[in-house]
Amino acid sequence: MRSPTIPALFTAMALLVAACSAAPAAPAPTAAPTATPAPTQAPAPTEAPAPAAEMPAPTEAPTAEAPAAQIVEYQISESGSEASFALNEELMGVPTVVVGVTPKVAGSITVDWGNPSNSKIGKLEIDATDFKTDNERRNGAIHRFILQTGQYPKISFEPTAIEGLPPSAKPGDKLNFKVVGNLTIRDVTKPVTFDTSVTGDEAQLSGEAQAVVAHRDFGLTIPSVPIVANVSEAVTLTLKFVATRR
Repeated sequence: MRSPTIPALFTAMALLVAACSAAPAAPAPTAAPTATPAPTQAPAPTEAPAPAAEMPAPTEAPTAEAPAAQIVEYQISESGSEASFALNEELMGVPTVVVGVTPKVAGSITVDWGNPSNSKIGKLEIDATDFKTDNERRNGAIHRFILQTGQYPKISFEPTAIEGLPPSAKPGDKLNFKVVGNLTIRDVTKPVTFDTSVTGDEAQLSGEAQAVVAHRDFGLTIPSVPIVANVSEAVTLTLKFVATRR
């Protein structure tokens, strides 16, 4: 076998170089793919607002109800209360005002603070046996001869109407009105009207009622004694009272 010639070797080497240069270069290695993030949950779809035509019409705000009327019953207390009578006379030629007083008064008053015109006054009773003046001899004459308290120990007043109460009132207001009723002294009953004023609150009332009567209208006579003269016909009756809540 003959050895290849030099020209043939050159030719082979040229072919080898050409082949190496024609082969494509191997691709450079790429970085490892990063993990694809998990898809986030889509937000829940919100409910579309109802069309304006389908939305309910707005309702009016409820109005606050007026508070229920508060009705309070009071009892007249002997502490701070007194019934009295007063009349004029001349005692030994000296003008004198005779006043008889007793704290023994009983009765009830019912006030409707929401509607005062519904208020009521119960029957009032006065212990006539307890009337006292500034003179013991006069006291004896009043009890034995004038009022005859041994037989008629009570003076009573039974209201039949209350006039002039306002349409509304609140605790602390002063109320002025008239109380019409039947006054009984001994065995005689006559209609009498008392001018009355009252102030108070839900715990207590205080007030005054006053009327003028003629003692002869009730069959009362004043004993004639040498040292007493010119006894007035008019007698002023006054009730000052304190009434506490029952």
